[in-house]
Amino acid sequence: MLSTILFGTSVVYAQDYRSNTRKGNKAYNDTKYADAEILYRKALVSDSNFYKAQYNMGDALYKQKQYDGAIKYYNKAIENPATDSQTKSNAHYNVGNSYLQSGLEDRNNPQSMEKFKNAISSYSEALKINPNNEDAKYNLSYARKMLKQMQQQQQQQNQDQQQQQQDQQQQQNQDNKNQDKDKQNKEQENQQQQQQQNEQNNDKQKENKPQNADKKTEQKKKDAERILEAVKNNEKKTLDKQKQKTGVRIKGREKDW
Repeated sequence: MLSTILFGTSVVYAQDYRSNTRKGNKAYNDTKYADAEILYRKALVSDSNFYKAQYNMGDALYKQKQYDGAIKYYNKAIENPATDSQTKSNAHYNVGNSYLQSGLEDRNNPQSMEKFKNAISSYSEALKINPNNEDAKYNLSYARKMLKQMQQQQQQQNQDQQQQQQDQQQQQNQDNKNQDKDKQNKEQENQQQQQQQNEQNNDKQKENKPQNADKKTEQKKKDAERILEAVKNNEKKTLDKQKQKTGVRIKGREKDW
């Protein structure tokens, strides 16, 4: 619930800011909020410190859902030394409404929690000045409820995010473990294949080795036979040559008689 706009005194003044403020009030009551905004701006051009125009400008912007602009002009009225205490209390209340409504319309945004906090602070300020403001009490309770819901929602999102990160990390660790295991199995398979290959090579070497040894033995035997044959031939040639030189020797001796 928005506090009503402020009207000027019944005395008619010639000043433009009062005239434009009254015209703005009429446009506001006719729900012509954009026209009311223009007239309030004209009033503030004539007198930028006219707190009623400041306050009512906030109302016109609020109706157009321009909450940041509304808060700006409500605060101008609050800070204005000429503003009476009741108007300040209503301005704090309307600032709270602006924060609350803005937060409700964008509640999926985490920044809405800050808006709810600001709304709670503004309603509390309104109640300090006017403790009997029942609307402020109700909206204060509602803003606290919304803040609690947002905090719980944010906490749940954080937990879900942490759980998701843990699941992703576990999955990554498992993938790394599987990759390491596959690598080890591959290395072990390669070692087994290499070992089998080495065993096959050794078997071939064993098969070839006796053949090579037999060939060497056979070659040595042939070489020995050739040498032996050559020796025999040389000996025979030597004997033949000796026989030719000395002739044939007869065993025994002549009788000595």
